[in-house]
Amino acid sequence: MARTEILNTFDAGRWDQLRPAAAVQSARWIDIMLSRLPGDPLMVLHEDDDGLALGFTGAVVRDTDAYEAYNPWTLLRANPDVFPAAHIDGPVAPHLGDEPTAMLPAALLVAPGYLGDPVGPASGRPDAVRDCLAAVRDHARMAGLATVCVFYTTPSGSAVLDPAVAALGGASFDLTARSVLELEWSDWVEYHSGPRNRRRAEILRQLRRLADAGCKVVQEDPRSRFGEVVASRCSLLRHYGQPVDDAGERRRLQSLIDTFGDDLVLFGVVREGRLLAQAVFVAQCRTLQNVYAGTTDEGRETPYAHLAATYYAPLIHVTAKEIDRIDYGVGHEATKRLHGCHTVPLRGHLLPVG
Repeated sequence: MARTEILNTFDAGRWDQLRPAAAVQSARWIDIMLSRLPGDPLMVLHEDDDGLALGFTGAVVRDTDAYEAYNPWTLLRANPDVFPAAHIDGPVAPHLGDEPTAMLPAALLVAPGYLGDPVGPASGRPDAVRDCLAAVRDHARMAGLATVCVFYTTPSGSAVLDPAVAALGGASFDLTARSVLELEWSDWVEYHSGPRNRRRAEILRQLRRLADAGCKVVQEDPRSRFGEVVASRCSLLRHYGQPVDDAGERRRLQSLIDTFGDDLVLFGVVREGRLLAQAVFVAQCRTLQNVYAGTTDEGRETPYAHLAATYYAPLIHVTAKEIDRIDYGVGHEATKRLHGCHTVPLRGHLLPVG
């Protein structure tokens, strides 16, 4: 008999039993990063009639001012649009109205890192996913929530979520895209000495400009520059008008270091010993996952510093012996395409509770 369990905490041991494949859905990643979701934690475990399991993680989002990328009301009703793709076909679920109470509070199912696919042996079964979401919707109704939302599902996840959500009377819609760079060369020498094209020539020109400005492109252990990494992160958040919690950022970075150890890599641009821009990646499942970026005021004033830390340093220092792809997450698609990434479409799904 099918059964669903809904927890208001994250149980890393039980989640690991589902054997998630993606780096940002691993138990050790979620254990650290779940606090990035703007609400109380949520974990859903479902077992279908055949005894196969699936699961979701997420949070209960209540605050109208919650971070826009994990806020159903902001994503689907904000002006200007957070992600234009979500609005191309008009308002999602227009019958719900435009007020915050139309969407919030919401049970949001997604892993921090913008990935909402279900995980586990039954994750590819639409009927199992439908039954799981029906149980979550019933739970949400009893808890006084307005919607159940699943955001940022990949094509394989969407192929399961679309029919499951439709069967429950919900709506599925295009949301945005992830940007992924596939390593089609063995190392930096092969990359920049291969057949010439404009993009490679431009990268070499920009690297020369940085060198002329006294900058070095480096790969380092983030532990060696802990304070500078946090400071650059906080500087970037301030620049974009986001809330800054220095102590929280220090805890988060330390947790990443404690959990991933040598699998956590810092790429950066340094001038006279100072870190101007940085991008921290986790190397897991033959994927280099961009997880933590920052740029100082000096870095923003230095042409190409951010691009070199985020895009060029991995090309210089990473080889195809260890890594197949670099995952740059969502947002800034045009810039990422310009630097060789292809896009993976992501969808969202909404179930009204009332």
